[in-house]
Amino acid sequence: MFVCYRDLKAGTFDHKFQNIGDMPLAELGEGCPMLKDLVLSHCHHITDNGLNHLVQKCKLLETCHMVYCPGITSAGVATVVSSCPHIKKVLIEKWKVTERTTRRAGSVISYLCMDL
Repeated sequence: MFVCYRDLKAGTFDHKFQNIGDMPLAELGEGCPMLKDLVLSHCHHITDNGLNHLVQKCKLLETCHMVYCPGITSAGVATVVSSCPHIKKVLIEKWKVTERTTRRAGSVISYLCMDL
């Protein structure tokens, strides 16, 4: 369970290489509606469904990094872009972004550099 405060001015959740899944992500949204920064990396149990629950509650989200999360698809990326009016940066693999999402929010999408 996550400990957050409803009056939190700015919050960051950074979770890497963990077995976090959809239910804890939904709980994070419920408990931390003021969340501004979300970093998910190598979270293999998160799906578009859990991400959807989170962004429905965290309307102040500004940055969302979702790299190496195989359960996040182009639909999840589109949900973040369309549900978060304050979003400034989304970091994701390029193949998970549709042309429609690029047209809609190309200025906030950053791609993971795979050619290093």
